[in-house]
Amino acid sequence: MGRKKGFDEKKILSIVRALLNNPDGIWLRQIAKETQLSPATVAKYMDTALKPLVEESSLGRAEKPLLRVIKLKPFVIERLQEGKSLADIMKILRLVSKIS
Repeated sequence: MGRKKGFDEKKILSIVRALLNNPDGIWLRQIAKETQLSPATVAKYMDTALKPLVEESSLGRAEKPLLRVIKLKPFVIERLQEGKSLADIMKILRLVSKIS
């Protein structure tokens, strides 16, 4: 049967929870530690499914940074605090990117 295609919602929620608990930013490896996911998995999600939700600062080369500090965008934090779902926030961000 195998693994379901697409992104795992539980992993996304776990990563977002770690980011919410660290609003000033957190190292990618620390996210992996807190979520008990591999750093490669966290990096994959950051570079794909969660990319519209986060801001990132990197030290080192662009193609292979030594350190990645990631935090949720202020807009995302505000909407989550208002009780919006991640799906609703993603829809809003997709609409804004189409307009821009």
